[in-house]
Amino acid sequence: MLFGTGGLAFFFPSSNDASLCEARPMDTVGQLQALFGQIPYAYQVRTAEALLGGKSVILRAPTGAGKTEAALGPFLLARRQKSPDFPLRCIIASPMRTLAKDLFERANRAAPDLTVKLHTGEDPADPLLEADIIITTYDQLLSNYLHVPYSQSRRSRNIGAGGVVASYVVLDEFHLFDPQRAFRTTLEMARALEGVTPFLFMTATMSEHLTQKLAATVGAEFVIPTESELATMQSQQKSRRIRRVEALLTAEAVADAHERRSIAIANTVDRVQTLYADLQRLKREGHPKLKETELVMLHSRYFPTHRNAHEVKLKALLGRESEKNVILVASQAVEVGIDISSEQLHTELCPANALLQRAGRNARYAGEHGIVSVYDLPEKDGKRDVLPYKGQEDVLEATWEALTQLPDEITPEAEANLIDHVHTAGDEANWQSYEGSRNSTLRDKMVQAFGGEISARTDLIRDIQNVSVLMVRPNADLSTWAEVNRYERLGVTWVNFAALEDNRKTKGLEHDFEENWLVKVPYEIEPEREAGEKRQPTRLGWKPVTTPQELHAQPLVLVNPKFVFYSRTEGFRWDAPEGGSLGVKPDVIPEAHEPRPTGEGGDYWYVYETYEEHIMRVLQAAEKHAKDVWHICSKADKKFDLPDGTTSLAVKAAIAAHDIGKLSEGWQRWTRGWQALQVAKYGQQTLWDGKSVAKAQAAGEYCAHTDYHPTHDKEQNKALDKGGKRPPHAGESAAVLSQTLDNYLMDLLGEEKGLSVLQGICGAVARHHGANATGETGAWKLDDGAAKAAAEVFRAISGISLEEARLKELQHKGVEAVSEPDMPSACNPLAWLVYTLASRALRLGDTRSFEDVRLKEAVS
Repeated sequence: MLFGTGGLAFFFPSSNDASLCEARPMDTVGQLQALFGQIPYAYQVRTAEALLGGKSVILRAPTGAGKTEAALGPFLLARRQKSPDFPLRCIIASPMRTLAKDLFERANRAAPDLTVKLHTGEDPADPLLEADIIITTYDQLLSNYLHVPYSQSRRSRNIGAGGVVASYVVLDEFHLFDPQRAFRTTLEMARALEGVTPFLFMTATMSEHLTQKLAATVGAEFVIPTESELATMQSQQKSRRIRRVEALLTAEAVADAHERRSIAIANTVDRVQTLYADLQRLKREGHPKLKETELVMLHSRYFPTHRNAHEVKLKALLGRESEKNVILVASQAVEVGIDISSEQLHTELCPANALLQRAGRNARYAGEHGIVSVYDLPEKDGKRDVLPYKGQEDVLEATWEALTQLPDEITPEAEANLIDHVHTAGDEANWQSYEGSRNSTLRDKMVQAFGGEISARTDLIRDIQNVSVLMVRPNADLSTWAEVNRYERLGVTWVNFAALEDNRKTKGLEHDFEENWLVKVPYEIEPEREAGEKRQPTRLGWKPVTTPQELHAQPLVLVNPKFVFYSRTEGFRWDAPEGGSLGVKPDVIPEAHEPRPTGEGGDYWYVYETYEEHIMRVLQAAEKHAKDVWHICSKADKKFDLPDGTTSLAVKAAIAAHDIGKLSEGWQRWTRGWQALQVAKYGQQTLWDGKSVAKAQAAGEYCAHTDYHPTHDKEQNKALDKGGKRPPHAGESAAVLSQTLDNYLMDLLGEEKGLSVLQGICGAVARHHGANATGETGAWKLDDGAAKAAAEVFRAISGISLEEARLKELQHKGVEAVSEPDMPSACNPLAWLVYTLASRALRLGDTRSFEDVRLKEAVS
């Protein structure tokens, strides 16, 4: 029998069911039972054993069989057991935002003692990927892995990738990933990270052919519930019929067939809104089956706050215990993730795998009986309007034809046969195309993305452009990514610029850049500032758009609320519905959330900090905030056959050397002059940390940060900069390291691996203030005695020594200009992995060292 504690789908066998787990090691069964309070299904145990044993897993199981719990179980066990070999973070990526929201709620129930964050394009709550469990969408996951994350400045784009690498990654409903783009990119990611990052691919409706190929390609174990296991699952004890209807989906068809709980699903939001309006009209006209029926709507064009309220309501209206009389009109947003059911489900034609996902909202609970009616698609220009399934016309036709061959009652076997019949040929063709593009087009596009080419996201993640729409209240601050990320967005597939133009004309307003602009796109102001410290975060400007072409590949836009329609009930529309009017009232737009981290400091106050103090504090902060990186360093060693501790050493080396460039004559001359001014200005007055006083820089002492307060010292800072700014230091630090650590690493690892590790370390150092830094430098000189200080600090942090003779030579002769630095490339897997991990640890440590150790607070 199945017990529903906390909404988790684990199985508690009766005396007749004990054989399900009898062949499994009782320690795994017992541990999962202790974790969830219920004995798991046998396939869930097999999944946990494989993942905890170091393998990735391909899991295929029907809807309602407990896949989410199968995913969380091994992670929670590993956390409880403090496993040294399993990542400290779990990222669950889904193809749809609605599924992500449901997973978020279930993860919170399963792990109340862990930090769980929902991170989507509409609500980027965890942009640096730091929570224990992150529920997100695959575009957020892949864009971070590719070093082109959404809602992050270009300067900060190399922080999130290490968070992906250092996680246990669950790919939920993987069969729904864009087959030409996200599917292939994900396979490349899994291949590249094999042995370091464990993956769990979960699917309810992937073809047998594709599942086997996938498992062989990524070195994963294939897990599937047996027929005997399925027979004992109470969630599978139900009946469902699927029928083809030779007509279009209409409000009349839905109303006429309605009993108590009905769901109608259209393929586009526009048709959802039209169908909902038509049902409202029928109800007003007195349709006999609609008099006592509540009509509700759900699609993707709501602000998250409002959509969450709709989902909560839906679960009450269409959930397990509900006796309500209701019709839900929805988009494919309800295909996955929402625990609701119906007697009658009406849907427009869609691919077979999506159809079975939709059917999972019909007769979902044990003992229910349901009917799924599939309707043909409307035509556009003489052909079926296939959006959002562009490019899958053959699959749609095959699905339509296969519907006539289904048995009267749909069984798991019949579902599997439908999937194999419809999708196998297309899956094989896509697979062959993928294999043919791996070493050419796909590789080139991924290299472009890793290099910061934002447009590559369109080729590697989604074809149909998902655009996040911002609408904000008057006078909202959108000047930095930190501020932008406080505001909720809603998702659209494209910006209907023509409709905005028509709406402006309808209102009789002339286009201008102040009040009557239509849409704006963000651009970064000074995205890379090479010199000095980055006291200010990247600033954003917003450019008004005057042509649709300017919107190409723009993932985020700001829309003028004057020229669109939005309500909590109907959501977002480019035009006004019958009885409605254009213009969104400010109080309908959700208020800003609390600030989220971005990887960039605000305008902080500082107190005097020596070079040695700063490096030690960065290490301490990195050990605290980048635990995920340190935890998987040993797995990177094993993957590349490196001596134990090599990757950890590389991360420490990056931290130990990242500010050697501050030991230059120019930097130290500037800090001495600044501190003299501060002593004269503040005397013995207690500074802003409540305990320090300004101090002159002592002879032989090297300064990393000066006394500085943005409110009191900004003008002084500008005046002093006129006489000569602090010189840059990041690329300079990498230049010294590349000439003093190379021989050690080559002796330890051999030339090829040694230079690869060095390249990764130096890349992280050169880009610790900006991911697009080139590493190029001018000639410069170390301050008197600085080489010795650099060597001592490096040895204290890393446990190894820089090459003493070369350091002395650099101290004496100076450091030559670097015009063609050897920066890490994704074409070198070892260098790239070291760079990715070291960048995360160094940048989190460098940013957080002030917040944690000095208790600094941002000053407005």
